[in-house]
Amino acid sequence: MAYYPIMLNIANKKCLVVGGGNIAYRKILYLLEFGATVTVLSSSFIDEILELCKSHKVKLVKRNYQKNDVENYFLVVVATNDKFINKEISDECKKKNILVNVVDDKELSTFIVPSVMRKGDLTISISTNGKSPLLAKRIKEMLDNMFENDVENLIAELSNVREKLKTIPISMEEKIRLYDDIINKYNILKGNDKK
Repeated sequence: MAYYPIMLNIANKKCLVVGGGNIAYRKILYLLEFGATVTVLSSSFIDEILELCKSHKVKLVKRNYQKNDVENYFLVVVATNDKFINKEISDECKKKNILVNVVDDKELSTFIVPSVMRKGDLTISISTNGKSPLLAKRIKEMLDNMFENDVENLIAELSNVREKLKTIPISMEEKIRLYDDIINKYNILKGNDKK
């Protein structure tokens, strides 16, 4: 099965993470990085998750999962070792049309999380459709080492020019030529000589 690639805005969206261990912690950090409002549900939490709560970055619910706990959440990440609970949460999310990712179980998930390389506003996601997360991670590391940090300045300049060109009657061919001129003056790939 192939997955439909999508970039999802989760800023200020209510997201639930079920689980209180190291994997849950990594998933929480990733959700927070993109502005989600995160609640964590578990009977116990590692110290790092407790610290996130102390600094008011997440809300904790200390108990076992109960039916309808997914209610009113935009997205749910399940990071427990209990296959029965994982399936129960997955089934409930699917019935309620709530996006769900059960860590390391793509069959129970409605979405998978790709490996992501980010430099400022440049985001490249890599997926093997869940068949080899390690390969996706290795490709991400290769891409991360390919791009100079200057790519952030390039994107900012292209964005500014694009906004200005929206107000000017100019052909698409001329716009593309202007964008190409800007792109060509930057050295965004490591090892390339400056033009």
